[in-house]
Amino acid sequence: MLFSMFFGAGNLIFAPFLGVQAAANTPLALLGFICTSVIVPILAIIILSKFKDGKSMLSTISKPFAILFMSLVYLLIGPCIAIPRTATTSFEMFNWILPDTSLFRFLFAFCFFGCSFFVALHPNKLKDVLGKVMSPILLVLVGIVCVGSLILPDEVSQVIVHYDHNPFGVGFVEGYQTMDILAAFCFGNVMIMNIKSEGIHGKKAIHAILIRAALIAGILLAGVYGLLAFSGMMRSETLLACTNGAQVLSMLSEQLFGSFGQLVNAMIFLIACFNVCTGLLSCVSTYFHELIPKYSYQRWLIVFTLAGLIVSCFGLDAILSISAPILNFLCPLAILLLVYGLFKKESVE
Repeated sequence: MLFSMFFGAGNLIFAPFLGVQAAANTPLALLGFICTSVIVPILAIIILSKFKDGKSMLSTISKPFAILFMSLVYLLIGPCIAIPRTATTSFEMFNWILPDTSLFRFLFAFCFFGCSFFVALHPNKLKDVLGKVMSPILLVLVGIVCVGSLILPDEVSQVIVHYDHNPFGVGFVEGYQTMDILAAFCFGNVMIMNIKSEGIHGKKAIHAILIRAALIAGILLAGVYGLLAFSGMMRSETLLACTNGAQVLSMLSEQLFGSFGQLVNAMIFLIACFNVCTGLLSCVSTYFHELIPKYSYQRWLIVFTLAGLIVSCFGLDAILSISAPILNFLCPLAILLLVYGLFKKESVE
């Protein structure tokens, strides 16, 4: 479940695009990328597991600061950037059968968010839908594309300029775009809710399960990122014209498997983005319901689903251009706060 909540739109599109642009420097760039897209988020889950969630930890500094910071984070990973990005990225993968018009973008997003809404209505059941069903299917489909690319390589291009001198540093910053550092601050409540639904209520037992889940999710994330990045690298010469990772995976799948590859690729994006969208809708609605209890979880869920639908109509490139400067500021701040949490011994119930 935790892997599926992390692994969505950003995770899919940034690693293969990194492989195409970094080319021969992909190993160093990937290492930097994994630092901020895997290691720090997983450490965040482990650090925050001794508290309840990010808000509980930050409340030990200042309750007003905790509310302000966490509300901003939830809005960013919610209706402002991450949730609408799931729908726009999914649509990019179906443009070979759906006309790329405003009407079809809206209709696709409407159906996408409608399905996510109904699954998110039962947040304590996410482990069954996302963890036991959707994630295994997703891993198999990603494996088909990546293994095909590694078995049938093409040519590695020259390194793009900004990956030439400091590939590790560029990859490190690119990892911010997955938003997983910020998302890790927000997954605690829903994770604990699903653990308790299994009849486990002891604080130490919950803490141990969260750590185990984080480590397993981290191993899966690092492995899939590696496959995606090297898949892009092995065919970077023919994929250099792509402007984002969604196009990279779309062209890669079509080159390898033709029409079948397009279908596989579309299903990869649809499942990954659906998983993340559902998880984020649940997390954001849970947080704001606890913050302002007079509005029910269901009412907040409706608000954020509609907001995600509206923002998604602006398109993927517009969302990505807005997200970069905000994340480049917030992610380093989040890392500093995690360092504080690492040395803070007092836990908050």
